[in-house]
Amino acid sequence: MRLSRRDQLIDIAVSGALSALVLFQIWHGPITQIGDGPISGPKPVLVLIGLAATLPLAIRRRWPLIALIILIADGNLQPYFATKQFGSPVLNLFEIFLAVVLIVYSTAANTTGLRTWIGAGIILAGPTVSAFVNDNLSAQFGSYVFYAVAWFLGKTIRHRNERSRRLADRATTLEQTRDAEVEQAVSDERSRMARELHDVVSHSVSLMTLQAGAARQAMDVHPQRARQQLLGIESTGREAMVEMRRLLGLLRDAPDGPALEPQPSLRHLDLLVERMKEAGMPVVLSADDIPPSMPRGVDLTAYRIVQEALTNVLKHSKPTCVQVNIRVLEHAVEIEVHDDGIPQPTAPGSHGHGLIGMRERVAVYGGELDAGPAPERGFRLKARIPFEGS
Repeated sequence: MRLSRRDQLIDIAVSGALSALVLFQIWHGPITQIGDGPISGPKPVLVLIGLAATLPLAIRRRWPLIALIILIADGNLQPYFATKQFGSPVLNLFEIFLAVVLIVYSTAANTTGLRTWIGAGIILAGPTVSAFVNDNLSAQFGSYVFYAVAWFLGKTIRHRNERSRRLADRATTLEQTRDAEVEQAVSDERSRMARELHDVVSHSVSLMTLQAGAARQAMDVHPQRARQQLLGIESTGREAMVEMRRLLGLLRDAPDGPALEPQPSLRHLDLLVERMKEAGMPVVLSADDIPPSMPRGVDLTAYRIVQEALTNVLKHSKPTCVQVNIRVLEHAVEIEVHDDGIPQPTAPGSHGHGLIGMRERVAVYGGELDAGPAPERGFRLKARIPFEGS
């Protein structure tokens, strides 16, 4: 297990502190003794037994099984030295008992699978064998209770940490997936916008070519008509240049194929409204006349905003009325779509990319878009798209 430097220093500090307390009590007498038996015997042997119980705390999280094996071996050797060599109890100190409990806890908290079963087997078998050999099984029973509590706490905290880690990983994955989906949605919408603007520019250039041909033919016979054609070329060219700049600014791939359908326009909103009514959604349209001076790109973008807004209402709400207002000002077109429905649960796979696409479209022209729940009821979308007058 990989530990941070901070955790390693904490384990070393705990091990050092308990070792120092044990050594102090070996040389100067017990302060935290368990039971009434005296601490006696050669001090070097007592020091060896005491340090063997406390020093493994320094590796209790990094190598828990090794620490456990050293501790259990030390505990089993204590009765042998006490009864066979010195004839008296050895080191019944609280610090050593605390070290045992901490290492049992660490074994549970830092092992999984087969290593967990091995650790549990060592904890049960080591003290049990020692208790049978020395005929003190009843005295060992109390220690088992503490071991069981330490093991339970260790496993509980491990499961909690693993669950928290899984949730954090899942949240990170979902965030990355969401960001990737948003980026893909923006990329797809910009590609679509680039294709549509490409069609707008292509239409304008084609119109300029036809007007230039008509002006050339009328130059000698009808100079006034030729002049009108040239003025039309100038206006169309200026509009085409503006749209070309926006097209190049998108820096997206070329269109997948030629567009075979005419570009939609705000003038076609009545057809869109009829299709929505056929789908069962009541729509009321209020729209100003669309002036010829409105650039084709702005006209197309405004239509797409209304189309996407009505599609969102159809997907996510069940309104009794949807009001669509189109106001054409001198240098801007304002769009408002308001429904009185109650939002429905989002369908699987729907992530709100429609609003992302609408914001991208409006941003191309330096416009503004505001969408959210209406104060009284339903959902309201407002957009303002500026344009230069001719």
